[in-house]
Amino acid sequence: MRVKIQKKHLSLAIVLFILYLAIRYWPTVAKLIHSITRASAPLLIGCMVAYVVNILLNQYELLYSKIFKTKETQKYRRLFGIIFAYLTIILILIIVSSLVIPELVSCIKLLVTNHGQVINNFIRTIEHNKELGALWNSFDLEKIKWNQVGQYFTVGLGGTFKAVVSTASSVVSVFTTTLIALFFSIYLLIYKEMLIRQIKHIINAYLPKLSDHIFYVIKVINDSYSNYIIGQCKDAALLGICCFIGMSILRMPYASMIGVVTAIGALIPIVGAILGASIGVIIIFAISPIQAGFFLIFIIFLQQFDNRVTYPLVVGKSIGLPSVWVFTAVIIGGGIYGILGMMFTVPLFAAIYKIIGQDTRNRLVTKQKMFI
Repeated sequence: MRVKIQKKHLSLAIVLFILYLAIRYWPTVAKLIHSITRASAPLLIGCMVAYVVNILLNQYELLYSKIFKTKETQKYRRLFGIIFAYLTIILILIIVSSLVIPELVSCIKLLVTNHGQVINNFIRTIEHNKELGALWNSFDLEKIKWNQVGQYFTVGLGGTFKAVVSTASSVVSVFTTTLIALFFSIYLLIYKEMLIRQIKHIINAYLPKLSDHIFYVIKVINDSYSNYIIGQCKDAALLGICCFIGMSILRMPYASMIGVVTAIGALIPIVGAILGASIGVIIIFAISPIQAGFFLIFIIFLQQFDNRVTYPLVVGKSIGLPSVWVFTAVIIGGGIYGILGMMFTVPLFAAIYKIIGQDTRNRLVTKQKMFI
């Protein structure tokens, strides 16, 4: 009996000791975690890309199975699904870029032109102002320490060179990370059945008593994130299309670019609608303040229609999370990791809400049976 008690509490003692070491040497542990996270960033990004692409992959594989039903053609189902899934994403990016970039260039040119007019007006004001002219004339060029000026420009050029080198290295690093993540996501999609089978074998071997609960939790989390991604993308696309059509009918400028911005903003819960509307108002305000006011009224009505009609029909109760918990998830996620944190925590909270709710109901049913 004594040996059994020692074995029973051995794992708890080890966990407590590891926790003590982590707290005692937290700076070292934090640096280690940061180094591991930074080194594995391409793999983590590849996992996220593979998860999103897998949603399209499943649909294309289902379509392929309906069209080609022979065993020989089924060998190419995964290849067909992967190619068309990535082509779909690339096509979406090309369409979005073709809609946004021309109008973005036009908007920048307009802002630069207006900015030049402001500078010209500022220079004219200085020239016609007697007090500013007297101040300029009192400026003695002989008192300037030209050695310090030369040193300043030298240091400034060196700093500029360092900034250029740093920017170039950052671009190369981002390109390398993207390339590694892309190839890793493809590998994950090719061997996803093998990886799932291996993970199941490990869980069944080392945690046989908890395996059913672990598989249930994984299934709930997977369903929550899949439903969230599909629902949000559908709703965002509809909202962007409606925004583009409405702005085209009202003859507002930059309809396609603001429609894309509105659709991208709709992917972010709660805050995204405000961000999309704010960007649209600022862009249109540079051309016409009156049209900016009309756009604000239009986007408020459009978002109210989306919240009350489109979103419930398209997304429905797929997330299954009350609004108060959605707001809580957005605040916590935004505080931890900004916009990406907001998008990540909402389906996570939905999964936790469902798991806790189901467990609570099971416990209450068991408790009622005990009293019967």
